Amino acid sequence: MSENSNKKEETGKMSLKTIIRQAMIYLFVIAVGGIFIFVLFRWDAIKHSIGTLFRILAPVITGIVIAYVLLPVVEFFQRLLMKLSVFKESKKPLKTKKLVRNISIGGAMVFAVAVLFVLGYMIVPQLVRSIALIIARFPSYTRQIGEWFGHLQSESKFSQDIQSLVNQGLDYLQTWMKNDLYPQIRVGINTFTMSVMNVFGFFYNLLVGAIISIYVLMSAETFTGQAKKITYALFKPDTANSMVDVARHCNQIFGGFISGKLIDSAIIGLVCFVVLSLIDMPYALLVSVIVGVTNIIPFFGPYIGAVPSVILISLTDLRQGIIFLVFIVILQQIDGNILGPKILGNSTGLSPFWVVFAILLGGGVFGFPGMLLGVPVFAVIYYLIKSFIEYTLYKKHMPLETKPYISSDRYDTETKQLVYNSGDVDTRKERREKYGSYKNISIEREKKREEQALRKEQEKERDDDEI
Repeated sequence: MSENSNKKEETGKMSLKTIIRQAMIYLFVIAVGGIFIFVLFRWDAIKHSIGTLFRILAPVITGIVIAYVLLPVVEFFQRLLMKLSVFKESKKPLKTKKLVRNISIGGAMVFAVAVLFVLGYMIVPQLVRSIALIIARFPSYTRQIGEWFGHLQSESKFSQDIQSLVNQGLDYLQTWMKNDLYPQIRVGINTFTMSVMNVFGFFYNLLVGAIISIYVLMSAETFTGQAKKITYALFKPDTANSMVDVARHCNQIFGGFISGKLIDSAIIGLVCFVVLSLIDMPYALLVSVIVGVTNIIPFFGPYIGAVPSVILISLTDLRQGIIFLVFIVILQQIDGNILGPKILGNSTGLSPFWVVFAILLGGGVFGFPGMLLGVPVFAVIYYLIKSFIEYTLYKKHMPLETKPYISSDRYDTETKQLVYNSGDVDTRKERREKYGSYKNISIEREKKREEQALRKEQEKERDDDEI
């Protein structure tokens, strides 16, 4: 009786725990659904509030970004200085380490300013000359376009249709100038004023951000230690270890992609400038800057930079425009198949579909910055979801690879194995992949081994008894 009562109590306790757990899950789902509905109906107000918050914290965010980009440079200088005998053989290691850190931060800031100054000194005058040349040649461009239309009109059998389209276009242009252009001039003046203010705001954020980045770099190790301290204080050691590992891996994904993409784009821009200069291509520096900057955007970047560059060069010389188009296609093929994989590797772990999805989603929500950062941010989210799913499957002793699930029909709860269509004819390797032998051993196989071992022991005991 006592055993039965204990079992009933345990069953009651388990059922109570199960009810509480299910209630917590239901409450969590309801809360998440309520938050989602609230965000959906209040998205404009929330977006405005987030934008205001970001504008207020823009100097701090700029400082953190600068510190994050310069941290590898600081660590490089730090390793270089610690190899010197003056610092290596010091009797006060703590003070020496702090001194080396400060010197490395100063060296990184000087290096960044020097790089920006050299690039500005080389690029800005060339850009100004290129833009001035475009403005000076603009009347000739319009005249060439007019002559081309006139030539097309005189020789084409559809000359009347072309003339009608041109007249309609001119009428539309006059109507637009009267009804839309003149009222927009006043708006344009206000926009220009706001643009000037935004430029001053940008330089203010950059200056204050540079100062903040120095303090962030000086306290980077302290911030990291504090984050770990809080993590281990709030969670169990195993959970905290997993969170630290995940954070470290996310940092590798994000930092590796950003630094690798910057290096890759700089190399592409430099190669483009050298080749265009050798073949005497017009606007070589301007086009190279456009190609290099837009190459930072994954997937769509090369096309975004190539289109205006081809148009710009073709206005000067159509033959050179075609040559540039062929060159940029070859350059992007080399970048996509050789240079990019060597520098970036598979740092994101995303398929081409998810790359396009991340760019479109980031660009649609956050504009140009979203197109730049959409891929690494989505790669981090993808890794977090993937880690959670694999951990859940591991606890259930199910395969972690995707291949076993592609041709699976269902999951048998009795045998605890994936069931496949009977018509499938698979190789031995594919069967091993399906049943998860790459990642974890099937529960059914473990049970069979245990049953065989138990059966052998029983048979051995029977033989001993008979003897």
